[in-house]
Amino acid sequence: HAVNTLLQDGGFGPHLLCSLIGFRDAEGRALALVYLYKRGTFYPFAPLPGAAEKRDNQLELQVRGALGDDLRVEKDLSRWFPVWGAPGL
Repeated sequence: HAVNTLLQDGGFGPHLLCSLIGFRDAEGRALALVYLYKRGTFYPFAPLPGAAEKRDNQLELQVRGALGDDLRVEKDLSRWFPVWGAPGL
């Protein structure tokens, strides 16, 4: 958050697309919570382990349901862009 705030304060805010924080469960499955700056919303991104650019849609929808009361989750699923190879995943 601090880095993003510094970038925004430095005039780079319009150029920021998204930020993410990555998580791993006990089995090593990756999950990212992605924040879209221009929309002010979050969405989950869960790549399937061992699969070439395939997503765990069921997990993403479960996370949406779990966080929907606490965060502004992006309602338009077409805006849940994949972030393949992002640092932290």
